Amino acid sequence: MSDIILESVKSNPVSALTANLHAHVPLFSHLPGVIVWDEPELLGLLTDLDPSESCVYRAAFAPEQANEKIEQVLRRYRSHGCLPMYWQVGPSTLPADLGKRLQAQGFGFFLRVPGMAVDLEDLEKGTTGSGDFVIERITNPSQLMQWVNIVAAVDELSDALRHGFYQVFESQGLGARATCQLFLGLENGQPVATSRLIGAGGVAGIYHVATLPEARGRGYGTAMTLVAAHAGRELGYRVGVLYASPAGQGVYRRLGFQEYCHIDVYRSPE
Repeated sequence: MSDIILESVKSNPVSALTANLHAHVPLFSHLPGVIVWDEPELLGLLTDLDPSESCVYRAAFAPEQANEKIEQVLRRYRSHGCLPMYWQVGPSTLPADLGKRLQAQGFGFFLRVPGMAVDLEDLEKGTTGSGDFVIERITNPSQLMQWVNIVAAVDELSDALRHGFYQVFESQGLGARATCQLFLGLENGQPVATSRLIGAGGVAGIYHVATLPEARGRGYGTAMTLVAAHAGRELGYRVGVLYASPAGQGVYRRLGFQEYCHIDVYRSPE
């Protein structure tokens, strides 16, 4: 716990946002069909569970070598049958013009994802579930399967990747001491919403805030975000971070999250 950032979010959490995001990649390294490429210059994941999930998360190339390095990466992903793949360009990416270099080699701009943060002490302290909606912390395989099924449905994951997600989180353990804290929202006893907390980079990262389409518009996304944030605060974290989908940005801003950086995602040629 000694790495926890205790300063206000106003101290600029950009490096922590990046570190928290990158902490996810090694979790998948033990899965069959997954290769994690973790080197000083590059952090990437290749998988035949679902080739479309193959991605470069971090790159730091010398400017004079960057074009050649991009070609090398493409050859490696192609040799594993993992094209098209995605490449994330964020605040720590080097050289700073890597996005333009990717486009020059045939990558297309795909998506911009805001990185947001908040002082956890500033979040509302109200209840995170009431009436017909309750939230449970995942503690057993049956709950985990329900959690994974919701994430897979919302994010349109393949069956192979859905099984991979189950294996990853089961292997990390379940409950209050697990690497990732998982939360399941139930409406009248039926699972309809999810969220996840991971502490890394000195901050509490909130991910997989998802609600089934038929249960949206009832404030469940807000409740699932808050339950993960409060769990991070209970673990001693001062700052909460997340990467916002277009649908979630309004919710997070209303809760007090502010944008501090963004990640541009590029998609490779076929």
